[in-house]
Amino acid sequence: MSLRRGIPTDQLTNVLQVIQLGRRTGQLSVERGEGTQRETGEITFANGHITAAQSGQLDGRMALDWLKTWGPCRFVFVNTQTDRITGPMTNIQMSPSTPSTLPTTRPSFPAISSTTDPKQRAITGPLQAMQQQPPTLYGPQRTCAADEGLKRLAQANASRLHRHLYLLIDGNRPFTELVRLMGRQPGEVQQILRDLERIGIIQIP
Repeated sequence: MSLRRGIPTDQLTNVLQVIQLGRRTGQLSVERGEGTQRETGEITFANGHITAAQSGQLDGRMALDWLKTWGPCRFVFVNTQTDRITGPMTNIQMSPSTPSTLPTTRPSFPAISSTTDPKQRAITGPLQAMQQQPPTLYGPQRTCAADEGLKRLAQANASRLHRHLYLLIDGNRPFTELVRLMGRQPGEVQQILRDLERIGIIQIP
């Protein structure tokens, strides 16, 4: 769905803060770029708590970290019924680098009723809350010594990209930094991280 008529913002994190402080419940759809450069994402909120995130091939924590790097983009927020939401929910805090001040002009959200929008996805089941990242795990961590990890990669016939990404992992670099250093698409980096985790040489928080 194109968001050409969506509300423009200079910084997506400002929109996230407004929704969280307003304890809103619903689906935030975002979009930036045009044509082949077009990117989209979705973030689900329950009483201001982020419960799910998706962007391209990314989901969960990695998708949220990626979306929080977005600058100018367009968004639409769709309200959902709070009485249909069940299950425990844990708020995902904004990263320390996120500005704590809100924009002087608060963006307004289109009032789209969940009872009149047939395309809206109602939240009916338990929401699996995305756990807040512990302060000691800022990014993926190695679970063994570098020499042992490289040995396991060789045994698994892993590619050069797998070895490159493994050597970049130090527990301090977040997903977005790994994407920048690799010079690859976020979805490709996420898949390599999952491969490394399956081999048993890293842990993804």
